[in-house]
Amino acid sequence: MREMTSASPPPPDARAKSLLAFELLVIIPTIAVISLLLAADSSVLTLDLVLWVGLVALVELLPIPAWRGVHLSLGFPLLMSVGMLFAPAAAAATALVGSMDPRELRREVSFLRAFFNRCQVALSVLLASSLFHSVAEIRVSTWWRLVVAAMIAAVADYVVNSSLVTVFTSIRVGLPPTRVMRELRIGRLSEFLVSYLGLGVFGLTVAVLYARVWFWTIPAFLAPSLFARQVFFRSQALEEAHKELQEREQ
Repeated sequence: MREMTSASPPPPDARAKSLLAFELLVIIPTIAVISLLLAADSSVLTLDLVLWVGLVALVELLPIPAWRGVHLSLGFPLLMSVGMLFAPAAAAATALVGSMDPRELRREVSFLRAFFNRCQVALSVLLASSLFHSVAEIRVSTWWRLVVAAMIAAVADYVVNSSLVTVFTSIRVGLPPTRVMRELRIGRLSEFLVSYLGLGVFGLTVAVLYARVWFWTIPAFLAPSLFARQVFFRSQALEEAHKELQEREQ
């Protein structure tokens, strides 16, 4: 799962200025790095990426509401596949364009907030893809090397994404980052990390199938994604019921 920031009304002036500074601190370097990499080698932008952008945008329209307006998206394994199949700059550009937020369509989120969300996702994918390609290549590496590389990429993506969303949310709601991080995860930390690694390996599976049979393997991705969405909703409901039971006991 991937975390997206809240679309709630702006906080008091002091925090609003801090949020603006943090958003620009993420947006400007991300756009600069992606632009420089694409300018150095624009051949990495292929027609196949248009199909991936459309599929990522479609999947991103099915977010899972989390804590205080933060959303979890299902696009993580799909963007992992893009990062494994294509160059880091191309994967990051795909994430930047395809990371659609339904709140953008409803005009519930400002342009700058939406752009920040897209940039933090693109930055996560850029680092994950770079690490994956430094360890393995989808068409030539052995299976165990691919699995190791996929797990490394998944961890890198999680660390960057969760760190940026945690800092952003901490500034917005005025709570310590440790408290925010506890609230953002679903279930126990160990279970959440195992699920994240599993989705990374699932992204690897989709990438390997795509490399062999092209885009016809992608519909097979949608059914497990919808199932995963229902599983996370179920986990969320159980977590809330457990908290409510504890409160009643106290």
